[in-house]
Amino acid sequence: MDGPGPKEVLVAIRTVDGRMEQVIVDSRAIENDEIDIGSPIDKSDDRTLVELPRESMSGIWRVWVPVSETSP
Repeated sequence: MDGPGPKEVLVAIRTVDGRMEQVIVDSRAIENDEIDIGSPIDKSDDRTLVELPRESMSGIWRVWVPVSETSP
């Protein structure tokens, strides 16, 4: 979805609890329908704690995502 700026897009990130966190990113940060989030902050069983590239629409910076949603 188009974002507020000319090269920004709104992306949805699925969290482990099934919610979708929306975050605005520069369209150039998306490659193969993925965004780079850097190194995981923490891992626990089947989930990974990641820091978003920007604050989400709900005001958070970190989310737990399924391990299957992260690259090795």
